[in-house]
Amino acid sequence: MPAFIAGAAWIDSKGSSVYPSTPNIAVCQMNNSSAQVVMKSLNPTLSFQVADVNRLPLFPIANADDIFAQVESAFTVHESHHEISVEFRQPGPSPWRAAQAWAQVAVDRPENSPLPEYVEELDPEPPTDHVSFAVGVALGRFGASGEGILDPRTGEPTALAAGIDAADSRSTPGSSNEIPDASAFGSPALPHGILFLDGALDGHDLRDSLGHPAVKIILDTWETYGPDITSGKKQHTPVRDWLREKFFSDVHRQMYENRPIHWPLSSAKKTFVAWVTIHRWDESTLRVLLADHLAPTLTRLDGELDDLRTARDGVDQRAARAAADRFSDVKKWREELAEFITQVEQCADHGPPPTSPDAKKCPPREVDAPYAPDLDDGVMINSAALWPLLAPQWKDPQKWGTELALSKGKKDYDWSHLAMRYWPTRVDEKCQKDPSLAVAHGCFWKYHPARAWAWELRLQDEIGPDFRIEEAPYRGDAGDVELRAAFIANHPDEAIEAVEKEVKRRLRKHEEPLQEMRLLEPGIWSAEPYRCYELELTVLEKQGVEFHILAPDEPESRAEFESSHPDHVTRRKSLLAKAEEKLLFPDAAPAKKKRKNATKKNAARRKKATTPDAVE
Repeated sequence: MPAFIAGAAWIDSKGSSVYPSTPNIAVCQMNNSSAQVVMKSLNPTLSFQVADVNRLPLFPIANADDIFAQVESAFTVHESHHEISVEFRQPGPSPWRAAQAWAQVAVDRPENSPLPEYVEELDPEPPTDHVSFAVGVALGRFGASGEGILDPRTGEPTALAAGIDAADSRSTPGSSNEIPDASAFGSPALPHGILFLDGALDGHDLRDSLGHPAVKIILDTWETYGPDITSGKKQHTPVRDWLREKFFSDVHRQMYENRPIHWPLSSAKKTFVAWVTIHRWDESTLRVLLADHLAPTLTRLDGELDDLRTARDGVDQRAARAAADRFSDVKKWREELAEFITQVEQCADHGPPPTSPDAKKCPPREVDAPYAPDLDDGVMINSAALWPLLAPQWKDPQKWGTELALSKGKKDYDWSHLAMRYWPTRVDEKCQKDPSLAVAHGCFWKYHPARAWAWELRLQDEIGPDFRIEEAPYRGDAGDVELRAAFIANHPDEAIEAVEKEVKRRLRKHEEPLQEMRLLEPGIWSAEPYRCYELELTVLEKQGVEFHILAPDEPESRAEFESSHPDHVTRRKSLLAKAEEKLLFPDAAPAKKKRKNATKKNAARRKKATTPDAVE
């Protein structure tokens, strides 16, 4: 079904888009049942093409503005209550289903029929939405009062949540890995985005994260919605148990379509679970988990075991039996926690273990390195490096860990930062052969300087004249500045050849004549003055307008070249004289060029007459 997309969006071959002058009318016309029948008749497959849309007859829809406005309003409300939306504010009922049904009736109604009355119908949200929201607030993902998504660096509402157009914002929600310490986080959320749950505690013992003031919203929400969530059970499930055992599988993983943003790091039997939100995760998170939560819990269990041994060996037989029974449970919890701590230390300091003892099925990591998540790698890759900690609740990371280690075919993830972190030699060898991987890992200039130079020239035209492909030092080099200078100094022929190709591309692309091309780096004019000057004359002759290649070393090199090549100066003056003559007598343009321009204009008129709106 055709949909309206507001603002910036990515499109592809499977997301063909229409750019009408009146989107409200186009949306109503294309969602009309008759239009959909015609479209399916023109192309019975699932992949509609541009030509199919161009042939679609459009029927006038009365009250299109009113229909579109109502649908857009309902969708705005729906998105503000939909947690995975960037426009999410807080849970609430949704009018979206009913609004779509009303709009379909409205666009399909017979001609001259009145617009049916819109009566709002709200689908209630499930009670789990409120608990999920409360968890997000406690972890610092959302504002408690409907502020929406919070900036993980500051705890303040993001640009989108604050109502600032995304195009006017230089940051993307959750896009930065520069996470400050917990004291800098503005929201009253859990420190470091960690919610630690200790299943060895009694229900009313809040010595884990449930005792933190930021978690009060979870406790209060559970009091309200917990009975509905656990209805049908013999007794009301405590919130600590539900969050440890059910929240991920029953709610969060499904809500986020297996790309969850809160991860349950769990001991083998889920007695100890630490919920961590990925947008506040940094290199220190696992160490903080160990120091602030797991180590103190281990100390507490050791102390309890000592007390139980004393009671078990005491003279009070009744207390001794009770102590013996409790001792067995606490001992098992202590062993489970100790194993969990070992796994956390392994991932934090060294990296993930192989998913299989067979090196052919899962090669071990090449080097030890601390776990350092990068949001650019995505949920799948970042979770793969923590698979032992996630396996009790989420099996997919173990599979992804195997794929990351094998790096084969379509499951080759060596573009990721984590692959470079744990298999640097393998990834570096690929970077030397594949420029796209070199770009991803910041060694484009090191291994593909000619390609980097050509891309930089093009992007200076498409992005901005001061654009540079900047890279930090990589494996002993000095970064892009020295590598760029070395390429120009050592391969000036390749550097000027790239300039020549870029000038030709710009001549094809731009309708207006090129007056200059500005090079940010010195060296090319000094090394290749003849080719620089010849390129200027070629462009001047082609477009009939003066053209200069400018660079820091251009004035001195030009003066020296012109003093020793007076014939080139004379030729330039001759070409300029011819160009001025053409400006004085524009009708003297060659007949071939006139015919070519006329053909282009006629083709443009025919296309405009047959295609009312641009389709892409």
